[in-house]
Amino acid sequence: IRHAQSTWNEMRRWQGHSNPPLAENGRHQARLLAKRLAGWKIDHIYASDLLRAAETAEILGNALNLHPRPDSLWRERGFGVLEGLTSEEIEAQYPEVWASRMVGPITNVPGAEPQTGVIARSREACDALLRRHPDQTVAVVSHGGIILTTLVHLLGLPPSGHSLLSVGGNTSISRVAIDNGHVRLTGLNDTAH
Repeated sequence: IRHAQSTWNEMRRWQGHSNPPLAENGRHQARLLAKRLAGWKIDHIYASDLLRAAETAEILGNALNLHPRPDSLWRERGFGVLEGLTSEEIEAQYPEVWASRMVGPITNVPGAEPQTGVIARSREACDALLRRHPDQTVAVVSHGGIILTTLVHLLGLPPSGHSLLSVGGNTSISRVAIDNGHVRLTGLNDTAH
């Protein structure tokens, strides 16, 4: 689940490891998400330790009577010099970086976390969930970039898979079923709530 709208989402600013809180509209989105998921079978909730995801998970957890577990592995990718900029500002100031997203994960960002590190975090986080919670349903409240990286990893797509899938809107739900190591994408960027 992608976190609800933050104050920086309202301004269309890239966040990365920056830590803005939810906007009031984001809290409303999280309540709508919680209302929708109240009827779903969810055994555990994990969340990025960044405020926008943790707040979203807390609202969801209160509705489901579950205590979200914070986990820094589910953090967004650190975007270095791009954090705080809008997409238009990035395109103008870093045109080669902006163009790179059309063929894979965005690259050559000064000060950014390497994509190999994001992939390693995603693998570690997924492996831990599969070990801890076999045959259970786990909700993970995270961020668009790490969700996209996780889907590319789980589906066995090449790096260009980042340009084939899209990041959903705030509180979008992407669902993956894993059965005996076989991975199926059963939903992508669902915001019907």
